Amino acid sequence: MAHKWWRKLPGISLRTQLHLLIVLVALFTFSFSLYISVQSTQNYLNTQMKSHAQDAATSLGLSMSAYMDDPDLVIAQTMVSAIFDSGYYAELEFKTAKGEVKIKRQNPIEYDEVPQWFVRLFPLSPPFQSSEVNNGWMVAGVLSIQSNPGIAYKTLWQQARQSFYSIALITLFSAFFIQLIVYAVLKPLRRIEVQAQEVGKKNFLQQDKLPFTTDLRSVVKAMNTMVANIQRSFKSLSLQADELKVKVFTDMLTGLGNRRLLEQRFAAEKTEQKAHDLRLHIGMMSLHSLTEVHQRQGFEAADQYILLAVKEFKEMLEAMTNNQLFRLSGSDFIFLSHLGADELEQQVQQLSTKLKLLDSVFYPKGFASVALMEVEPEDNLHHCLSSLDSAIIQRAQQPDLPVMVKDESMLIKPEGRMAWHAVIKDLIQNQNFELWAQPVINADKSVEYIETFVRFYYLHSQLSTAETYAMAEQQGLSLQLDQQVIHFILQQVQNEPDHIYAINLSLGAVSSATFLQWLEKELQLLAGKVRLVFEVSEYSILRAPEETKALMNVIKQNRCKVCIERFGSSMATFKYLQGLNVDYVKIDGAYVSVLNDADNQFFIKTLCQISHGIGIKVLAPHIECEQTMDSCFAAGVNAVQGNWLLAPQKVNAQVKKSVLTQPFINLELVHSPRN
Repeated sequence: MAHKWWRKLPGISLRTQLHLLIVLVALFTFSFSLYISVQSTQNYLNTQMKSHAQDAATSLGLSMSAYMDDPDLVIAQTMVSAIFDSGYYAELEFKTAKGEVKIKRQNPIEYDEVPQWFVRLFPLSPPFQSSEVNNGWMVAGVLSIQSNPGIAYKTLWQQARQSFYSIALITLFSAFFIQLIVYAVLKPLRRIEVQAQEVGKKNFLQQDKLPFTTDLRSVVKAMNTMVANIQRSFKSLSLQADELKVKVFTDMLTGLGNRRLLEQRFAAEKTEQKAHDLRLHIGMMSLHSLTEVHQRQGFEAADQYILLAVKEFKEMLEAMTNNQLFRLSGSDFIFLSHLGADELEQQVQQLSTKLKLLDSVFYPKGFASVALMEVEPEDNLHHCLSSLDSAIIQRAQQPDLPVMVKDESMLIKPEGRMAWHAVIKDLIQNQNFELWAQPVINADKSVEYIETFVRFYYLHSQLSTAETYAMAEQQGLSLQLDQQVIHFILQQVQNEPDHIYAINLSLGAVSSATFLQWLEKELQLLAGKVRLVFEVSEYSILRAPEETKALMNVIKQNRCKVCIERFGSSMATFKYLQGLNVDYVKIDGAYVSVLNDADNQFFIKTLCQISHGIGIKVLAPHIECEQTMDSCFAAGVNAVQGNWLLAPQKVNAQVKKSVLTQPFINLELVHSPRN
């Protein structure tokens, strides 16, 4: 029982323990030394008073012997008075041989400035010392003298004070120098602690300065070796994953995703579209003259043609967020976007105009054409590519045709910027949000955390989440919208400490210093009432790396966790993980949807090895069947999420308690992992 109680106590640092030990030893040494010093002086004074009284009794007794014939002892009394009046004696008494007291003197004992507690603590007991007084050969009487302890107390008190100050000074200097020695010894330990903490933050620091102490030097060398091994393993696995991604999912000439990655990404985006009612657009750019350039001018000219077109395509996409570019075949390029239809159509139209300006005699059939369409829930990739290809052919013959193939939506769509501004202001002011939630499930059926997100409503109709955020960005209201959404979610979950809840952060929020300050205040107000995970997309991290690090530091300081979502969606190297203090990575759904493929399985295993090697848990979304879930767990994934387990659940005032407080939110899982 005592052992369990002891284990629950908060730990004490080694530095504090050593400092406490030094203070206790110093106090003990000081107290013991002072006591010994005062006690030694006390014993010395007792001995001195005894000797002093004995000498006085012997000397005075001899002097009085010559005057014992006088019955009144007048001269003897005069001699006694001369000695006793000096004040060094407390009491003097002369008794005759018959026991008659002939002479008796007493002095009051005065302690002057000596405190009473000191007198009680160190008592002085001067004894009566006696000497026989003879009259010839006969004993005339006995002379007894006692020394005055008042003077001895004063001497003892002065000596005690001097000892106190001198021993205290020596103790302080000794403790100070010992503290310096302890600091010098503990400084390497502090560096080891910092090094270990930095490894936990995925920073692989080496200690160049070795401590003087041989034991600590061995520990530092061992730590350096361990960190170097972790870093080497991380770099090796990252390089292996990068090479595999380039080999399997990348077009070698352009560095863009290939058709295989497009198919997987399209399937993942369709899953997201169904789960969250997102708007998805797909666009195509076709290089009409590639075959002619290749035949007439050779491979190098054809490659330059492709790279120039890709450059123009990328410049258009860089002006927008959440876009993905792929090379479908030799002359065709595809991009996927969640951007609003109006803004996206405007950007694609500008690209079309720019491509038209590149037409020249070097490109007999024109430089390139573009087309755009909205992906409906029932559309598959083949249908979309066929529609875009037909539109490209038509636009090559009739350049004035609109770039948008079709523009249909079941969602409400405000017309014009002023209408959108009013809608978004209404959302911010009235919080016309719906809270939805979906759990992330571990292999043992426990909930790792519950992801929360909102859907927007205006005039009782649902708005496109992606388009709403895009228009808020255009209207300069994205920061206010992000703050209201997060504040709304925090209000819903702040009294639900049983689970961990995840909140998604947009690129605008991640890159805003104002949002960072606001979020820090919100988290401080929560004061740990609820456990939170903040999900940040890989795209946001790569676009705003420094701002992301600052955001993660604030999140971690407030005892929350960080998850990188859509991990692996970009073509960037995985080395960017180094230095990021994250707890989870959520693999991009494009890799999860086709785990029956051997290359995908190996890729996921490598991602898991990279993440686990630096203490990061791996999550897999878009679980649509048991086989996919089993493959994820077999590859090393820690937890999974998807409609097969449990589709996103609406949370409202009536069912909030049942949704957020059940072992699995709202209800039992439709399916669950097998133990």
